Amino acid sequence: MKEPFEMPMDHCDECDQVRPRFGFVNLASEDGGPGKSLCSECYNGWYMERAGLPELETVYFEPVVRCDPLGREHTFHFVVHMSTGLGIKAFECVDGGPGGYQFSVMEPPETPVRDAHAKLVAKIESGLAVRYLRSSDFPGAGASQNRLYAKGTAVNGRIDERDGTTVAVIDGREYSWEEFGKFLSCFNGFDFRLECFDTCENREITPDPVRPNPLWWLPELEHSASDDDRHH
Repeated sequence: MKEPFEMPMDHCDECDQVRPRFGFVNLASEDGGPGKSLCSECYNGWYMERAGLPELETVYFEPVVRCDPLGREHTFHFVVHMSTGLGIKAFECVDGGPGGYQFSVMEPPETPVRDAHAKLVAKIESGLAVRYLRSSDFPGAGASQNRLYAKGTAVNGRIDERDGTTVAVIDGREYSWEEFGKFLSCFNGFDFRLECFDTCENREITPDPVRPNPLWWLPELEHSASDDDRHH
């Protein structure tokens, strides 16, 4: 059974409350003095005041649990942060810090925070529903030869860093770039394009995007009438 995760907490220099650590922002002093470590609520209040925007309701949302297509549970924690818009980030915790699957949304500042949260939960659900890697699943004695490979012609993931090394996070798991290259070995000789997206963007999530037919010049086979004729 998975051990329950205890969210690390920290002390806010502004409100003197103990809040979830992953929402904290270190704010430098404008007069050269010591900076402050602010919780999400205090940082958002500071930002909205400086931007001349209405007060933001900073909600500490409860974790949400959702399952992937393999039935594995994923627990997502949330951080509400104001920047160029109303941002909410959802993340799993791996080795005591954000990792695994991560999703985020960026909405206009006046968006009700609960509406943005509902949109993010929907994004989590659609993201978890798609897998980009699959096992070769050889049966019996061949099981030792099983390996992962790209399920379709497209792979979505995240570039991250672990112990100073850049890794690729695909289907919520970290892989080295060497491993990632092996996943694509079935496309040896193909061309490819690597394009990076902000985590807030709504990119295509299917592993099998629509491609132009490379044999577009071949006429479609007319088989319905001829097949019927053969049976008479």
